[in-house]
Amino acid sequence: MGAVEQFSAVSPAEAAEMRDAEAAEAARIEEAIAFRRTTRHELEVAVSGVGEDNFFMGFSENLSDGGVFVATMCPPEVGVTVDLAVTVGQDQSLFVRGEVRWHRTNDAGEPTGCGVQFHSMSPEQERLLTSLMNRTEKEPLFYDA
Repeated sequence: MGAVEQFSAVSPAEAAEMRDAEAAEAARIEEAIAFRRTTRHELEVAVSGVGEDNFFMGFSENLSDGGVFVATMCPPEVGVTVDLAVTVGQDQSLFVRGEVRWHRTNDAGEPTGCGVQFHSMSPEQERLLTSLMNRTEKEPLFYDA
């Protein structure tokens, strides 16, 4: 075996590592698909919230019956319970409790927002949320490339 072949051939250990990495990536994709169980609706809303240690404000371009993404530079920590006011226009607000489930960061690792999953909504809160979502466009499942 020549020098080039010696350094370019995949060893059994490397092949196993590659298979493991491919399996882990497939599992991550399946988890991401399962995570998005609800349809997002395009709706520009102002969002303010109170967590355990801070008050934060931001906005969102979409929401679902499962939660909302809040674009903000100072999101609460993941796992924190927050009380949100989701405001549409000047006269309609949805007050709801939720949990910060994840953060989005930019390329420099700085926070740009958080995903909040709604918890324990009353029938009135659910009706208001449904009413808001029924007035909006659903986010497309597929995009033209």
